[in-house]
Amino acid sequence: MIGVSVKTSPSREVENADDVIPVIILNWNGEDDTIECLKSIRKSVPAGFVPVIVDNGSKPESVERLKHECSLIFGKILNLRGGELAALSDSPRAEFAEYLGEDTLVFIENGENKGFAGGNNVGIKFAELIGAEWVMLLNNDTVVSPEAFQELRRFLGSYPSFPAITAQIRYFSPNTRIQNCGGDLTYFGRQKYKFANMDASALPESDFSVVSFVTGCALLFKYKATGILTEDFFFGEEDYEFSLRMKKLGLEMACAHGAVVYHKVGATISRNSTRLGAILVYYVNRLTNTRNYYSKVRWHTIRILAYLYLPVLLGRKGIDPRNAISAIRRVESCLKRSRGVDRAEFRSLVMCDR
Repeated sequence: MIGVSVKTSPSREVENADDVIPVIILNWNGEDDTIECLKSIRKSVPAGFVPVIVDNGSKPESVERLKHECSLIFGKILNLRGGELAALSDSPRAEFAEYLGEDTLVFIENGENKGFAGGNNVGIKFAELIGAEWVMLLNNDTVVSPEAFQELRRFLGSYPSFPAITAQIRYFSPNTRIQNCGGDLTYFGRQKYKFANMDASALPESDFSVVSFVTGCALLFKYKATGILTEDFFFGEEDYEFSLRMKKLGLEMACAHGAVVYHKVGATISRNSTRLGAILVYYVNRLTNTRNYYSKVRWHTIRILAYLYLPVLLGRKGIDPRNAISAIRRVESCLKRSRGVDRAEFRSLVMCDR
């Protein structure tokens, strides 16, 4: 069932849905950040990027407030439910054209928390529904610079060979300091961020950097060439798996230096977990991921080094290093059971305190 909310202000319709790029913004009880993100998008230079809110089972009052604020920002809103997208697959693409303009928003309600990958993949289903070639993931705790989308559109025209592009991601405050410009995968199962913590003035004058690692914070990609996000992990690690997959497929990625996005670095997991729980989730996710992609020798090397470092990490986080043995047993138990970390496993790990 399609729901429509319309204001009297005009919006420019997009004639060719192939040129539209849906910007998927996943929301879970984070309406304050999401509203600020949407306002920045509305103020940005038009470039055919259309925001698509995917609400991942937020509280009813949170959803209602977000919807109300959206109606004040955008002239026309298309309301959908995630479970209904499959039924709309036979709908003519032209049916959606009037909802793909400058002053429009798509609002999809999942009704449940499907996790980061599952929620974003619902947005990708909408992209497929309208025949979009590209899709962009954008964290809800970001603010886009006025020229960000225009720069990304220019980059696509100038460098069409890259099927995945990340923006230059800066800290929200101070907003001249770079968080990362993507990065590179390392041999031992980690990533090294490019230009991390540097002042933006130190960035090379070149249009882009070639990278082998991207985050899901501000990621533009050709989903039919790269594949959608893995749902092996309920939360976290999707971007690392995406990067490993791109390397395996032999597909190059880039950071478009001119497209700037400011990130508040909200760390959802940190707000909803114990200190030990966040570490356990990271260890299980990363060791599962590297096991799925690397040779046995390489993976066991990574695993041993990770366990040797664990007492040090616990100490730095204010946790008794003697908890390392029980933590390793918990991680090993998870690794033996499955290929990924589903919602039940995630919830069990994230609240662990010993």
